[in-house]
Amino acid sequence: MTGRRDLILRAAAAIWGFAIAISLLPAWLGPPAPGQLPGYATSMGFDARAPMRFVLGLIVIPLLWTFALRPLLTILGRDDTRAWARNAFVSAVVGILWFVVLTHSLAWALIAPALVLALVLAMRKVDAHFTRHDLILLPVLATVNLALLDLLPRSVDQVLLLAAAIVFGVRLAVIPIRRSGLPPAMCFALAPLGLALQSSFNAYDIRHSPWGPLAFAIATPLLLRALIRDTPTARARVRAALRYVIYPLAAYAYLSATSQLAAEGMPRADLFEDQQHMVPAAEMLRGEKPYRDIIPAHGFVQDALLDFVAFRTGPVTLGRALKLRGVVSGTIIIAHYALVAAATGSPEVGLASTFLAMILGTAGGSFRVLPAIATLAFIAYAIRKRDARWLAAAGAGVVVCILTSLDHGAYALLTLLIAAVRFRDDRKRALMFSAIGGGAAALIASAGMALYGIAADFVRVTIFEIASLGPVYTLSPFDAPASLQKIPNIPEVLGALLDKSAFLYVFWPVMTLLTVVAITSKAPMTPRRRAYREAFLIVAIFGIITAISYGERHHLLWQFVAAPLIAIAIFRLFHSRLPLTRAAAPVVLLITLMMAQPTAHIAITGSLRRTRGSTESDWRELALPRARGALSRASDAAVIDVVKRYADSHLKADETWFDFTNRGNLYFLLDRDCPIRQIEVAFYETEQRQREVIGRIEQNPRIRFALIPGDPDTTAVDAVGNRARAPMVYAYLQEHFTPDYEEGGVVFWRRK
Repeated sequence: MTGRRDLILRAAAAIWGFAIAISLLPAWLGPPAPGQLPGYATSMGFDARAPMRFVLGLIVIPLLWTFALRPLLTILGRDDTRAWARNAFVSAVVGILWFVVLTHSLAWALIAPALVLALVLAMRKVDAHFTRHDLILLPVLATVNLALLDLLPRSVDQVLLLAAAIVFGVRLAVIPIRRSGLPPAMCFALAPLGLALQSSFNAYDIRHSPWGPLAFAIATPLLLRALIRDTPTARARVRAALRYVIYPLAAYAYLSATSQLAAEGMPRADLFEDQQHMVPAAEMLRGEKPYRDIIPAHGFVQDALLDFVAFRTGPVTLGRALKLRGVVSGTIIIAHYALVAAATGSPEVGLASTFLAMILGTAGGSFRVLPAIATLAFIAYAIRKRDARWLAAAGAGVVVCILTSLDHGAYALLTLLIAAVRFRDDRKRALMFSAIGGGAAALIASAGMALYGIAADFVRVTIFEIASLGPVYTLSPFDAPASLQKIPNIPEVLGALLDKSAFLYVFWPVMTLLTVVAITSKAPMTPRRRAYREAFLIVAIFGIITAISYGERHHLLWQFVAAPLIAIAIFRLFHSRLPLTRAAAPVVLLITLMMAQPTAHIAITGSLRRTRGSTESDWRELALPRARGALSRASDAAVIDVVKRYADSHLKADETWFDFTNRGNLYFLLDRDCPIRQIEVAFYETEQRQREVIGRIEQNPRIRFALIPGDPDTTAVDAVGNRARAPMVYAYLQEHFTPDYEEGGVVFWRRK
């Protein structure tokens, strides 16, 4: 047994003993002994000897347990023992330590690692063929864990350990079945599909039925091993299915199965936020044109087209639009997978990065992010493969980004230009293909807009109106989260990497500094290694560029490349030629797991899985026809009710009102015309835009009343009141409208 193996195995045995000592705490916490003197222990009702016994156990038991296990450790440390057997034992004792910290159970602390130890001792000489491809067990573990959560009334930590034991058992069980069968990891190719049955797309009873997912996870690996012979053709087909279908589908399905939507059954609506995309789509249903009659502020696809498609293909309701947005937005995780797979060439690393992102809480997001991440994947693939032709797809992707969201389009365009310039000897060709793809997509988009009659309006409004709105939304230069405010010093601030509320604030400067060092390095590299490094760097460069979003509105958009960069970095560390660098890989992996805080994810997932209906009492579905299929908060419901009652009693069928309270979604919910192009007051702060709004009100006799901010103004954005943002419009309203009614903070002025 080598010294390193001996050290690791003895440390594992000590950890096991430590876990046993922790699990004994309930045994020490008995009732006070007869005649126990008064004190804190007596007043709290436990034996005063418990603390001393507990501490002595923490000291003595690990030592004695390690000595007792030395003969077995010696066997595990022999050269004829496979590495997977040692790794399984170490993983088991680390897992049981995690478990007993949550649940003090002596039986689990003793039996679970003992069973693993017995199993690995019995099979220690068997070649289990564990490789990187076994990362497929991540979605398989997720499948079994969710199924057991539905099946067993056990705590989430107990369920997870049972799930891990089942997956590990099945993984070993496939080995003796037909030696000429598929490699063990490939036998699990169909197992992740159980997550599809557990996703939010299924009815509640179907997605919470454990038997189908368990059958996929347990039975299909055994069947594939027995039925499919290992041939080059079979391997190629399985790998293609994993790369292009199963891995991305598994990531998407797990994100769906563990979402709040899956728990509550309906998406949540917001009276303010949803106006950005609901109102333009609703106005398009009335025959109005985007940009000319109504402004989609973020981008045409994001703020108009997607919801318009939802309304034209189904009921015109909040639920319909928000569910479609959720379905499409969820595919960000697929783009995330594609990005990492493109940058590394390994779909397994791409799969692992998606689960890391979900644990970190950076996997989901608005639909507007999707084209940018997909375009970045094309750029990374072109760089890694050293094939400039793929930049044509990236150029087309940039156009889609611009049509979807202007800011993300700008980030993608800048990243593409940097990538083309860094293409070294093929720079001209890279720029040419980028221009070809972007130019072709731009021509198609321009032709489509011209046929629709909005090409000129799109250019005019985008350049001269939307692009000028930046200053009205600008916040402070930097607002540190609470955890960073407590520790403002270097290097102590690096500890914030382990705080989920702050790690992104530390991650960006670390990413930036490392990128600068890498870009300025002149170390010699083979073309292949340089291509891998450049693919990694372009992802980091995109993350650096997105810091512009923080300057604009304190958005942390580099979160979408945090998990990809971490996953790629760990992958490259493990494959480094330098022994010291390879030795650092497990340390970085451990720090990543600490930063991700998987226990919190497991607890939240378990809670959501066992929830049916709204998780908060003040969210409910409204009876209003257009509000169906979504949950609205009580405060929004009260406002909607007040405005509906007033509008029903004061408006004819073709009449409407003017909203001065940033509650534009009321137009959609009550099926009334939005009489101006701008949805928010901040959109018309300039004198020219205020005069335009006044002119539209003046020329529209169908506007019968105005919604006015109360005092205090609860509808203000950034605590800047609408009266201050548009004083000319407010003065006009004072002159031509008169106070008429107020209820629940909603103020109505009727037209004179």
